[in-house]
Amino acid sequence: MSVVDFSLDGKIAIVTGGSKGIGRAIAMGFAEHGADTVIAARGKDALADAEEAIARTGQRVLNVQADISKASDRETLYRRTVDEFGGVDILVNNVAVLPWGPLADAEEAQFLDAMKTNVWAPLHLSTLCRESMCARGGGVIINITSNQGIRPDAGIGTYALTKAALSNMAQLLGKEWARDGIRVSCIAPGLIRTDLTTARVAQIEVDGLPLNPLQRVGEPGEIAGLAVFLASPSGAYATGMTYVVDGGEVSSGPADIAVVTADPKK
Repeated sequence: MSVVDFSLDGKIAIVTGGSKGIGRAIAMGFAEHGADTVIAARGKDALADAEEAIARTGQRVLNVQADISKASDRETLYRRTVDEFGGVDILVNNVAVLPWGPLADAEEAQFLDAMKTNVWAPLHLSTLCRESMCARGGGVIINITSNQGIRPDAGIGTYALTKAALSNMAQLLGKEWARDGIRVSCIAPGLIRTDLTTARVAQIEVDGLPLNPLQRVGEPGEIAGLAVFLASPSGAYATGMTYVVDGGEVSSGPADIAVVTADPKK
């Protein structure tokens, strides 16, 4: 018997936002370790491209075009997974919206939309998947949060609040669902190189702004490795916690990082 077991053979995983960036890397990592994967996102072309890449691992993969902020789409995602793959063992809640601006300037509609997409949608989808996980003897839920939910920068308050709530949710569900054999954890990345962060990454790298003790931006695969661990037998004693992967940014104390006052994509 191996001391370390990262095998996901026979497992079925749903990854929201699985067509790009962190979500795609996690879905690929799961497939490389034996899981069949269901990837969900809004963009049809990106989903098809990710599906083709994941299929090359030899594992089954299904893409579901879905807007995770909509209850009907979440229900369709769950039902198609059960109907076509037989159940759910692993859920990764990765989709999020990222509103920019000072917290005091947040408008009610924008604030509630962020809460609906970043907090309520993961809770609802987790509750849906719980039914199948219980029937299959247990499961794993991984929420992708952010180090902003632990030590937020000024100017990104609404997003930071939602990510803090998501971590708190993992603590609660980790306790409430332990009796069902369901483990719930969070991964809190720092700045990761994705389509969403292109402008911010360029600002950091061109201007040489302080970032973290490792002095670099993270890559999606560096998040996927931790996700595989948490979903695997080697992670079977982990639940209810948030694991920070940010190059040491949070642990290094206050940093001299430019205040984010507007959407850096503009």
